[in-house]
Amino acid sequence: MKRDAVSVANLTFRYGQLENLPLFSQTSFTLKQGEHVLVLAPPDSGKSTLGRLMCALVPKYQEGVLDGSIVVDGRDVRTCEPWELTQSCTLVCQDPQEQLLMTTCEDEIAFPLESLGLPRDIIVKRVRNALHSWHLNHVAHANPQELSGGERKRLLLAVTDAIQAPVWILDEAFDDLDAMWRGQLIQRISESDKTILVLASRYIDEFRGTFDTYGLLHEQKIHFAGEEDIAVRFETICDESFPSVEIDMPKGVAHTLTCTEILAEHPRKSVGDSEPFILQASSFSLSSGELVALVGPNGSGKSTFSRTLCGLHTTIRGFFSYDGGVVDRKTLHRLVGYVFQNPDFELFLPTVRDELDWSARHVSCDKQTKKRMVEECAERFHLNLTDSVATMAYGMRKHLQGAIHYLLDRPFYILDELDSGVTYSAAFEMVALLRSRGAGILLITHDRAFAEAMAERTYTIQKGILSGGTTV
Repeated sequence: MKRDAVSVANLTFRYGQLENLPLFSQTSFTLKQGEHVLVLAPPDSGKSTLGRLMCALVPKYQEGVLDGSIVVDGRDVRTCEPWELTQSCTLVCQDPQEQLLMTTCEDEIAFPLESLGLPRDIIVKRVRNALHSWHLNHVAHANPQELSGGERKRLLLAVTDAIQAPVWILDEAFDDLDAMWRGQLIQRISESDKTILVLASRYIDEFRGTFDTYGLLHEQKIHFAGEEDIAVRFETICDESFPSVEIDMPKGVAHTLTCTEILAEHPRKSVGDSEPFILQASSFSLSSGELVALVGPNGSGKSTFSRTLCGLHTTIRGFFSYDGGVVDRKTLHRLVGYVFQNPDFELFLPTVRDELDWSARHVSCDKQTKKRMVEECAERFHLNLTDSVATMAYGMRKHLQGAIHYLLDRPFYILDELDSGVTYSAAFEMVALLRSRGAGILLITHDRAFAEAMAERTYTIQKGILSGGTTV
């Protein structure tokens, strides 16, 4: 009989002081050695906190009150420092930026191995194998901050592979990965002898039939049942939390944004690329009220194109037009709102109210009207105005991004992986709210099912070359 790799008994946890509501209450579960478990959880329900609790990161680095016991690989987490668990348990965080510390990718993989005091020859071998296994050899000497979102996620998985701990916790590890790498990760999980806990806020097609055990984190506890039962219950909860929004498209003048014969380059400065990444887009168009998808593999140039389209990147040649007239980068800034793949790249104020007040500053109206506008926006996007942005769940920071751009009221939006870290229902709702004001939407996603359900046309980008624009 297999032993318990993870045992959680009567877990109760709350952030801050005792007067705060608990995130978990008398929660108990076990993971057997070699068991592969999927736990579905809506944003802000505590899934990322659970991963951090199991690795002793919380409450050490975030104030909270913890009761109950957590035993991982035979070790009482409550008596361990996080670094003492490195050989027992590894965590891939939802937001890679929380974990990336070093200035090169190979150093990122080597760092925990050096901390464990492994011999140099073993470190070199594991680093090489991990880089090769996750197809990162070409960026071995690059700064992780210059990688695409999918490449960063693969880098964290490479670190996990190299450490070889018996317990893996993968928090939204499938987000940001393209279809090929999602399939690769599923295969590696299926073939692994590790105990693997996958935490996710969406039930994607790749999950079907993959795991030994399926669970649902809801109302402070994890409930286990058959796969179909868990999937249905999860979708029901999500649909109730984020009801569908009816779009009543405003009537008025339609606008069109186009680009013609665009050529741009994006070098990785950390390695002094002699051959920088080149983006080519011969033609592209987006009209008011239209929803167009942009799909392609990790590192193919989706984010580079997006930053060029909204004026953040310069071009070598080509031009952009708005309603037939050529526009410069400054004008693109005002026309195109860019919802970044990583919410932390655009959130910088203390509270939700501060962020929304800043976005509404351009509106010409009295203070009371503006205050009511901000409050209504927060309600539409399921936000609490007094919440601290720094401590919000990753998925809720995505909601805040949506609310900020809703108040900006731009004619066009680029939604870069908006569906990452949120439920399908929440993503559908946010897209609908942004479109309800007549905006044209460019939706970047690795989720083909999501793109097919939302988009009217699709563009594909491969190795920096944009093509398509046909019906999905």
